[in-house]
Amino acid sequence: MATVEITPGTPATPGTSGTPATGAPPTTASGLPQRQLHILLATLIASTCLAAMDTSILVTALPTIAGQFNAFEQLSWVISAYIVTSTISTPLLGKLSDLYGRRTIFQTAMGIFAVASLLCGLSQSMGQLIAARAVQGVGGGAIQALSFAIVGDILPPRERGKYVGYFTLAFATAALMGPLVGGFIIDHWTWPWIFFINLPLCVMLMVALQRSLSLPFRRRQAKLDFAGAGLLAVGLAALMIGLEEAKTTLFNARSLTLIGVFVVILPLFVWRENRASEPMIPLRLFKNRVVLACAMMGACAGAVSFGSSNYMSVYFQDALFVSPTEAGLRSMPMMLGIVISSTATGRLIAAKGYYKRFPIGGSVLAVAGLSALSILISHRLSYLQFVPWLLIMGLGFGAVFTTTSIATQNACEIRDMGVATATIMFFRSLGGSVMLALSGTLLNKTIRSEIPRRVGITADQSIALLREPEKIASLPTGTRNAVVDAISTGVGRIQIAAALSMVIAIGWALMMPEIPLRNSAGLTDVLHAE
Repeated sequence: MATVEITPGTPATPGTSGTPATGAPPTTASGLPQRQLHILLATLIASTCLAAMDTSILVTALPTIAGQFNAFEQLSWVISAYIVTSTISTPLLGKLSDLYGRRTIFQTAMGIFAVASLLCGLSQSMGQLIAARAVQGVGGGAIQALSFAIVGDILPPRERGKYVGYFTLAFATAALMGPLVGGFIIDHWTWPWIFFINLPLCVMLMVALQRSLSLPFRRRQAKLDFAGAGLLAVGLAALMIGLEEAKTTLFNARSLTLIGVFVVILPLFVWRENRASEPMIPLRLFKNRVVLACAMMGACAGAVSFGSSNYMSVYFQDALFVSPTEAGLRSMPMMLGIVISSTATGRLIAAKGYYKRFPIGGSVLAVAGLSALSILISHRLSYLQFVPWLLIMGLGFGAVFTTTSIATQNACEIRDMGVATATIMFFRSLGGSVMLALSGTLLNKTIRSEIPRRVGITADQSIALLREPEKIASLPTGTRNAVVDAISTGVGRIQIAAALSMVIAIGWALMMPEIPLRNSAGLTDVLHAE
């Protein structure tokens, strides 16, 4: 199926508007043949899983990499560099896909991801690896955002929910399988193969995309907003790096300076976007109450999924003394809840045609789960008592994530599908980064005050214990219990902060208007546009 480029006043190519030509294979609501639709969806899901797994797969390999390069101080930046650039790239490449078509930008992102994977594997120092990971994040962030934008193109909002669960399953699979696959590669080969394995997978996916991702789009003559793009990139880079620096101590000179740069650039960016003929992020999006509410709910849910989940892993390792891989597996009830909820919510939205009640109910469930976890952690109860509340928390997240995607794509204009979808994902990442910084500061402050008071060691020695669970486990019983109690107190406070975030999400969900779901896909609307 050849790519159809439509300019104003040009009629659509016959046979592509959803009505099959005589003797043609059955088409779907999008106008695509059913077989092509299924291949395309499978390719998008696999691409999403590949990009998402490239963070979790590194968990078991990081100690080996840091040991080889003798650079333990820079260890966290191997993960953080990817997160920072993937967050920055989503709105930029989402906008470009609206202007130049999904396939061109998607394949560019896949190419960037593949080349950066090769550079990661060939790195000869920690600095080279971090730089390559930053480039890889540009491609990985765009792949995930554009996958959801393409779903908005090919499926009507009313039908979209039936397939959202598969994408959520891809994220859950990436989170759970990543450490296991990484451990297998480290045990049988060498760490560069964690990155080299991406190359044949990227080639296969690009071939599948070339065959199936041929969507008609209305090409617009537009002058790129280079000034806005530059301000956005610099401002977001300063904010994201500042938040990463703030994980250890929130009020340090470097993090405050970087966050200050963002504060200065933000009004300049808004001023520029109000005057640009084709802004990178159209500010009109935020005048849409549905999009605004979904962005805020996404930020709140992202804050919890990043902050709460990551520090639950810290608790499992430093208080229950399990391995990093087992700590990841102990999050499985939450992942299971997210998958179940996303699938069920999507199908209910498709069947009933309404969506507002789901983020309300989901946020309430998340608050209940997080509040219960804070109590269980503080009292150091057994893991089995965590399981139902982790499941409930996941059920809440799944409902929020699914609804914000569907509601946003239903409420925005077709010309803004890519940038609107990417903006929602950006707010999720931004909320997560803010919560990670606040959570890190909260835990560090608790550790620095509680452990010295209970055990009699310095604050710096207390923080060092967090990186060495085996040393905590080897302490005398009384000392070990005091240290574990302090860690439990800190992680419990993080869960309370996360619960407050979801209380804010409830407020936004209640204020969100409900717009009837469209029964036509985005590309169908393009083909029928005058």
